[in-house]
Amino acid sequence: MNDDGPLEFTDIQMARASLILSLRQHGIMEPEILRAFESVPHEVFVPEEFAEYAYRDGSLPITHGQSITSPLHLATMFVALDPYKANKVLEVGTGSGYSAALLGYMARRVFTLERVKELARTAERNWAKAGSAGVIGFHEDGLVGLEAQQPFDRILLSGSVEEIPQALLEQLTDGGILVAPVGMAEDKQTITRIVRAGDRYVASDHGQIRLAELISGKIR
Repeated sequence: MNDDGPLEFTDIQMARASLILSLRQHGIMEPEILRAFESVPHEVFVPEEFAEYAYRDGSLPITHGQSITSPLHLATMFVALDPYKANKVLEVGTGSGYSAALLGYMARRVFTLERVKELARTAERNWAKAGSAGVIGFHEDGLVGLEAQQPFDRILLSGSVEEIPQALLEQLTDGGILVAPVGMAEDKQTITRIVRAGDRYVASDHGQIRLAELISGKIR
């Protein structure tokens, strides 16, 4: 990396290649997911002072006490979500907009909800810089979903919950998939995959993770 200024193009190329290799070494083999991480410029979505760390496998801080989820954790949740070519995806917890941009590379349309107005606006600017298409952000309480656009083929919660809100489950299509880290905020959570089958919801576990808790209520 170049310690004397902004990242050079060759630095970014090498860093991305290193990230993809790391994801593969951790068992992420789905070509659509790997292509998304290769194609979406992570450095656009991190604060400038952390740009040199954009392709390292770790979470990075953003404003309002929040952080960007590490690439490996995102990729692991994407494997469970299987978003490739999904028609409509809902994300709860936009943050800097990075995960929505990745989803937008794989799915046709992505709706993402952020409770903090400043973060929602920053994400929109980041998508414009990154050239992200098919991503629509809202300043809304994500834990109640987006009733006006339901049903969704996929729903991803980018933070943890102790219990998955029924309102989100009801906004899934029949056969749709919801993925969420479920558990106490201070402990490791279980990556939980819910598949809707008519009036039934079939759950399975897909490893452990530790993410900040999703909180209800909008902040202006």
